[in-house]
Amino acid sequence: MTRIRALRTKKSAPKTTATALLLALIVGACGSPAPTTPPSGSPNASTSASALATASATSSASPAASLASIVPVPTSQLVAAASPRAQMNDATAAALQKALGGIRTSGAYPGVSAAVVFPDGSLWAGQSGSAILSPQAPVTADTLFSVGSISKTFVAALAGRLAARGTISLDDPLAKYVPDFYDAASITLRQLLNHTSGVRDLFDVMSSAILANRTRAWTTDEVLAKVGHARYAFAPGKGYWYSNTDYVLLGAVIEKATGQPIAALVRSEFLEPLGLTHTFLQTEEEASGAVAHGYFKPASAPVDQSAGTMLPFTAEATAVGPAGAYVSTASDLARWGDALYGGNVLDQATLAAMADISQTQGFKAPFTPLHWVYGMGLEETTIAGQTAWGHRGHLDGFWSTVWYMPASHVTVVVIANAEWADPVAAAAALAKVILV
Repeated sequence: MTRIRALRTKKSAPKTTATALLLALIVGACGSPAPTTPPSGSPNASTSASALATASATSSASPAASLASIVPVPTSQLVAAASPRAQMNDATAAALQKALGGIRTSGAYPGVSAAVVFPDGSLWAGQSGSAILSPQAPVTADTLFSVGSISKTFVAALAGRLAARGTISLDDPLAKYVPDFYDAASITLRQLLNHTSGVRDLFDVMSSAILANRTRAWTTDEVLAKVGHARYAFAPGKGYWYSNTDYVLLGAVIEKATGQPIAALVRSEFLEPLGLTHTFLQTEEEASGAVAHGYFKPASAPVDQSAGTMLPFTAEATAVGPAGAYVSTASDLARWGDALYGGNVLDQATLAAMADISQTQGFKAPFTPLHWVYGMGLEETTIAGQTAWGHRGHLDGFWSTVWYMPASHVTVVVIANAEWADPVAAAAALAKVILV
């Protein structure tokens, strides 16, 4: 982690037409008209300490009412599967493995891991290349990778479930839980979830400090103290800016509201019921299993970023905490994406709130999503010609992505241990094998 640059994925804006068509399918089932398609846009890509060193709509309703007031988005229970229906068989598995090998070779990635969940629940998992280059260790199905901001999907789902239960309200002020943070009375939990809080990204503020000692362990209080002294990008609710600090704050909120650690809650609420045994929040749990190392360019002689006991290195993992410190496998993430976006984790109203992109649209540049539209811990894009929900993840030397396509009931995950990787393009290539 010797370089930091602002990361903005140069993908075209997702087409909102597909979303409008999908919404039309559920009008009868939901009893509400489909909303007007909002303007497309995108949040910043997940940032990291080294990515930044080089370049140096709130509702006042009750939790239940605010969730129910959102026109439901299509879930797997309401959207008919596309034709032809994706199926897992020997020929498909061979084609996916061949495509994955080509992706790694053409991208010159040290290693890559991928998984696909099919409509019937069957799983394909494939790997190619090396988890560690020296001493050489191959990527296996159980190799743990840093998944960066995919961590936010666990936090957002947990916040949604707690809101549905009435433990918290998405319209609660931050001050109710973290009263000492700057202007906490003006920020809502909803604004933290959809990055409209105006709170500065921790990597904007403290990347140099993170890089100064890569084995240092940061505490949440230390991170919030540094960011809390930084000037806001804009007044809460008056713009959009992707901020890892938002989810560090949400972690503190959830722990205050429940009296339990984030990792323990995610494990009991999601990981254990779903049988996801290879997913860990490094800052609160000991990750069990072989790990991959993250690498920087040049691809011809990749530079290992590992330092300390966490991925990608201890200082970055502890600074970002619940916003990005999870490690996992492609298979675990594929099962998670299938369950979450397929409607088997959250009730329909809560999933609708998570996928509601309207509150991050319509702001004036530069505080507006660019290439990726954002809901609450959820990105929307187009994969293989279909609307896809999910999230990208990036910390130094690692890129990952998980996408669920509600029209075809297919989930695709790709994780690579290369700073120069493009997992979204890789996921699209795999999706085309089975959907096009």
